[in-house]
Amino acid sequence: MLRKATDADLEMLTAFRHEAYGGSRTEIAGWLQHIVGMDNILLVEQPGGESGQTPVSMLCAVPVETEGRRGIWFCGMATRPQYRGRGLMTHLLDGCIKAYAASGYEFAVVVPEKSRAAAKFRTMEFKDSFSLRVLNRPINRNLWARAEFDTMTVKKLMETRLRYQPGCVTLPETSMNEMVSQLYHRGATIVANQRGYGIYFVREDLLQFIEIQADNDHSADVLLEAARERTGCTHAQLLLTENQSLFLGAGKRCGYGMIRFLQKPFPLSDVYFRLLL
Repeated sequence: MLRKATDADLEMLTAFRHEAYGGSRTEIAGWLQHIVGMDNILLVEQPGGESGQTPVSMLCAVPVETEGRRGIWFCGMATRPQYRGRGLMTHLLDGCIKAYAASGYEFAVVVPEKSRAAAKFRTMEFKDSFSLRVLNRPINRNLWARAEFDTMTVKKLMETRLRYQPGCVTLPETSMNEMVSQLYHRGATIVANQRGYGIYFVREDLLQFIEIQADNDHSADVLLEAARERTGCTHAQLLLTENQSLFLGAGKRCGYGMIRFLQKPFPLSDVYFRLLL
């Protein structure tokens, strides 16, 4: 039996996701409620099962868009161990894709957890389209580097992302609010000035930038230098997408997101798909 989740399922689904992926139960509950949205969670239950029983499978389908095109982000996929290998998730995804395509949605995106999952998505017509570049970079000393820290609102962050990446795959603002809240809870810092911004974590002597956008390489370096003056860290690791112009061509390429077109294909050269969690 297939049904949508309700608010009454939150505790049960938090436990289910915790068993499948681990992590903080508080963050999981926030992720389900405020990033995904309970209305966007589909559950497969055993016929005749008791109310409130852990479902056989769950799938999250979150509305997103890029340049006015409506899409779906599939995430949070989990199946109870004793039911795996029966094609339940494939059947559920197929049904969702047909339903969203019939409703006019133009694309679906996923970020596979493992290479095996990526291989399965390829059999379902998803294509590897959004790679990342991992770039390690020393940070020069610059006492004159100027930036502000943790002053950028979520709304301003969303607006600035779109300024640098007009084709950014965007989540609803409520989802971004929770995402940034969880980043702060994990220790993230946002450094920003008029020429760009970056989001980083401090790992010993390393600044791990999970996102950085800037006018040019020099502007990006100024952000790194301002963060060095604040933290004392002398090296940075940057996660960049392949279509970013920053430090063009540098860094080690790694897989990330996949897309399936639900209507007529459209160019992806300017599409920016990068989730922050």
